[in-house]
Amino acid sequence: MEDTQTFARRVEECLEAKRERLDRSDLVKLKESFKLFQSSFQGLRAVLDKKGILHDDPYKYDLKISEVAVPPEGPFTEAEKVDTMSVRVSQFDSYLDFLNNYYQFSTDFLTMGRIKRLLALTKYFNFTQFSDTSTHLNTRALAELAAMVKKGSDQFSSGLIAESLGQLDRATREILAALKELTAYHKERYKLELRQLVMPGLSIDPTFAITHREEAIKQVRRKFSEVASERPFYPELAEEVLLEDFSSEGPELRDAALKRIAVQEEKKASGDKAKSFRGVLVDGARALAAAAFPLEDAIAKLEEASTLLESCDQGLGARLRRMIRRLFSPEDQGLVYRIGILDPVSNLRVEEELDFGRFVEEAKKRAALASSLAQRNGPAIRRMEGLPEDQAYKFLQRNIEELQKTLRVLAGLDDFFKEGMPAEVKAKHRGIKVEITTIKGAVIKANQKKHEYVAQREELEQMRRLGIRDAAP
Repeated sequence: MEDTQTFARRVEECLEAKRERLDRSDLVKLKESFKLFQSSFQGLRAVLDKKGILHDDPYKYDLKISEVAVPPEGPFTEAEKVDTMSVRVSQFDSYLDFLNNYYQFSTDFLTMGRIKRLLALTKYFNFTQFSDTSTHLNTRALAELAAMVKKGSDQFSSGLIAESLGQLDRATREILAALKELTAYHKERYKLELRQLVMPGLSIDPTFAITHREEAIKQVRRKFSEVASERPFYPELAEEVLLEDFSSEGPELRDAALKRIAVQEEKKASGDKAKSFRGVLVDGARALAAAAFPLEDAIAKLEEASTLLESCDQGLGARLRRMIRRLFSPEDQGLVYRIGILDPVSNLRVEEELDFGRFVEEAKKRAALASSLAQRNGPAIRRMEGLPEDQAYKFLQRNIEELQKTLRVLAGLDDFFKEGMPAEVKAKHRGIKVEITTIKGAVIKANQKKHEYVAQREELEQMRRLGIRDAAP
C-alpha cells in the first residue's frame, strides 16, 4: 500500500481538479436546475390558486428567512388540509426564492451542512414519485389537490399540471445527481483534512485501529476538537480514513475514493459548429408564462370595476359624454376612459384616452399567449424553437415590451377606478396591485434571461475575435 502522504497528494490533486470542474460547470447547471424547479413549482401552484383549490397564505409576510429550511411536516386533519397546504406551499416557494436569489453556488459556500438543507428542501415534496397514495404526507396531500384539477373538464389546466410535474421530476433528478457529486467532493476533502491536520498528531497502531475501531475514532475526535473545535465532527468519515489507511482492504478502498472524485474528460464540441443560446431565449419566454393567470385575474377585476362604475355613472354629464362620443365617432360603441399612464422615459404621468373594450380584448389575447408559453410542446414554444436565433430574440423582446406596455395601462386603470369609484360602491371595488406585482416579477425574470443571452453572445463574439473558436456556450 502506498504511504499516506503520497495518497494524500493524489487526493489533493484530484480534489483541486474536481473543485474547478464543479465551480465552472456543475454548480452553474445546479443553479439552473433549481431555477427550473422553482418556475415549474410556481406553475403548479398558479393553477391550484387559479382554481381556488389553494388560497393565499395569510402569514406569508411574517416568515423571516435567513437560511434555507423546510416548512412544517407534521400531521393535519382532512378538514385542515387546504389551509395547511396553502401555508406550506407558500413557504416552500419562499424558501426556493431565497435559495435562487441569495445562495452562492460555489464549492466553498455549499458546505456539507448546506447540502443537507438543500436535500431536505428538494425532497420536501417527492416529485419523482408523485402520487396520491404516497406514504409521505405532504406529497400525498399535494397530489390529491392536483388530482382535483386533472379530474375536471379543464383540459388546458390539466395539461399545465402535467407539464409542471414532468419538469419537477426532471429538475429533481438533476439536482439530486449534482448534490451527490458535490457531497462526494466535500467528504473526500474532509477526509484529506483529517489526514493532514489530525492523523499526524496521533500514534495509532494499525491493528488497534481495526480491532478497536470505536476507541480509535474517539482518539481522532479528541484530536480533531483540539485543532478544529468550531467544525462538526463526522465519525463515519473518520472510520473511512481508518479503513483506507490501516485495513487489508485499504488499496481497494483508496482506489474507490479516487474514482469518486475523478474528473471525466469533457468532450469538446467541434469548433466549426455554431454555438446556440436558444435555450436561454426559450427560458425567457417561459418566464413570461407566469404572467398568464394574474393578467386574466386583473382583466376580470377591471371588467367588474368598469361595470360597477358605469352602473353608477348615469348623471347628466355622463350621458352628455356618451352622446358626444356617438356623435363624433358613430362607429365606436365602446367605453373610452381618460387615464394617467406613466411615461417610462420622462417618468411622468401622461393623460391618454383608452378604448377599454379594445384593451381588454388585446390583454386577453396576451394572457392566452403567455399560457401557451408554459407548455413545453405547445405551439408558441415550438414556433419559437423553429425560428432563427435572431428572430427568436426579437420574439422575446417584443413580447416583453408589449407586456410592459400592458402593465403601464393596468396601473393607470387601477388608479383611475380607485379614484373615480363613487363612495357608495367603493367597498365592492377590488384593486389589482397584487396581480400587477406578479406580472412585473415575470417580466423581470424574462428580462434577466434576455440580458443573459445578450451577454453570452457578446462573450462568444469577443472570444472569436481573439481566435478562441471552441469556447462552450
